[in-house]
Amino acid sequence: MEALKVDLIVVPAAFVVAAVCWIVGLGSQLAYSIIPEWAFALWAVVNGLTVTTIGFDFSLAPSLVTVGVWFLLAFGAKRLVEEFSAAEADGTNDDDSSWWKDIALALAAFVVAYAAPLLVLAILVGETTVTPFGFLRLFLLLMTASAAGWLWVRGVADIPRLQDLDLDVWDASARLVKRLLWSAAVLSIVVLAAGIVLRWSELTDSLQAYSSPAAAGLGLLVVQILFAPGILFAALSWVAGTGVDVGAGGPSSVFHSAPGPMPNVPVLQLLIGDYPGWTYAAPVLLVLVGVLAVILGRDHAWQVLNGSWLGLGIAAIKFFVVVEMLALFASGAMGPLGLSDFGPSPLTSGVVVTAWIALGLGIGLGLTRLSHMQSGQGWGASNLDDLDAHEPFARDSDED
Repeated sequence: MEALKVDLIVVPAAFVVAAVCWIVGLGSQLAYSIIPEWAFALWAVVNGLTVTTIGFDFSLAPSLVTVGVWFLLAFGAKRLVEEFSAAEADGTNDDDSSWWKDIALALAAFVVAYAAPLLVLAILVGETTVTPFGFLRLFLLLMTASAAGWLWVRGVADIPRLQDLDLDVWDASARLVKRLLWSAAVLSIVVLAAGIVLRWSELTDSLQAYSSPAAAGLGLLVVQILFAPGILFAALSWVAGTGVDVGAGGPSSVFHSAPGPMPNVPVLQLLIGDYPGWTYAAPVLLVLVGVLAVILGRDHAWQVLNGSWLGLGIAAIKFFVVVEMLALFASGAMGPLGLSDFGPSPLTSGVVVTAWIALGLGIGLGLTRLSHMQSGQGWGASNLDDLDAHEPFARDSDED
């Protein structure tokens, strides 16, 4: 039922979008039967599959919609695990279940009631091609949503090897990851804004190719918002040096720009042309994000210090999982020629972005430890309550 709830939200929405496209576009020349074909093709692309149409492949998911679908699946898995946990608590379910069985149950429910109808209808009606890469993205979408739903309910206390982990360390790493994600998003927006300022004339010239530049700019803005998470991660990959693949033109990054030409879409115009030499120092911004995520905020700095290197490592792993999923859904095909293989490399971009951030996290924790040592405080405090008993970064003359 939880999976069917997602179907009842996603599928009608896909039909509405397809119908609107039919009305606005070529409705007078196309039969009504094209609407379900477009709807199921859109449903497939949102979940990471590949659609072949008009002679080229399209597999670049509108990542903002994909994030919405992921949250629907995760909340469904959360409710499923809550019901299962309640059945165990009142004794109606005597099975000796383990953490992986609960996650497998949620995953199996989504495979049967969500992925199976999706694949059948997308292949038969939406002209979808199931490639290994697309199947991997769909599987990871379902698996990560199932695991996240279980973690929201049960935490890590039931997972072997993590049962002895201090919950304060886990919570501190979760807060640190939230900070990192928000800070990375802000950095991406700043980088895009700086690119728009530096390339403003090229962007305005690209819109002049349309009969109505204002209408085209508004429509392209809506399209770019639909791809916003992928665009933001592509900006991080550009800053990190791994760049954004542009077909045969190679990757476009802070160290090497694509030769072009590109379609007349503002954000794509940022990938071509040369930038000032000082932009080569852009990877330092990722390190700075990691440093500031640790040291900003007195209470937060003490929480990270209490979690020490273990908490930092857990935060880095969580951050990597998120950005790797973004990398998978930010790459794909958008058409022929330069956009046949487009986006950040799923194999390297997530690793390199995480590495730069992790370097900053290590520096931030080192600075916090140094400040703690210079304050003259001992290392005996083992939890946040003990740390809060002292005035951070100040000497207690009575006890020290």
